[in-house]
Amino acid sequence: MADSPEAMDSATPAASEAAHGAVPSAPAGREALRLHSRSAGYCVACDRIVERDKAGKCENGHPEEFVTGCIELAEGEQAPALPRFSLAAFALPPVWGPAHGLWVGVLFLPIWLFADSVLSTASLGPAARAGAVVVMVLTLAFQAFFAKRASGLAWRRVADRVSVQDFVRMERIWALACVPAGMALLAWALYYRFFMA
Repeated sequence: MADSPEAMDSATPAASEAAHGAVPSAPAGREALRLHSRSAGYCVACDRIVERDKAGKCENGHPEEFVTGCIELAEGEQAPALPRFSLAAFALPPVWGPAHGLWVGVLFLPIWLFADSVLSTASLGPAARAGAVVVMVLTLAFQAFFAKRASGLAWRRVADRVSVQDFVRMERIWALACVPAGMALLAWALYYRFFMA
């Protein structure tokens, strides 16, 4: 028996295309959203937030395991940016690091004590002064490297519950607290070393 006009009208476009040998149109629903949506995440190799490809990998070819977080991007929207240098992490790494789950920041305490002890021997001669300069330069370079990677590594730990905008806002507050505290600590250390020791 032939199909009624009502039955033919109720056939889906995909079924109609398949009946006539045509290629089905793009899948609908969640699969279509997955194929057409854009997302970004933090790549530890690139040290920045990058757009993911359709397989979830970094846009620069790094594997999916290197990319954390899933930020939905609208058409034409650029991936948000994290601060390239954390002033708070540079000024007070033993406090900022553990507070953000980066316990490597605690290592700066013994490094600072060692640098202070080397600095105290600078008056013993040219070799001691050169050694003190080298130690201080290496210490500051290590702090700068830590501060450069700090924002990305810290956001990576909370990417599933804290937006980039909220994270940046909190880091400004951390900087307002840590920079003066770090400067005060340095001033006290220098005063103690040169006037009280």
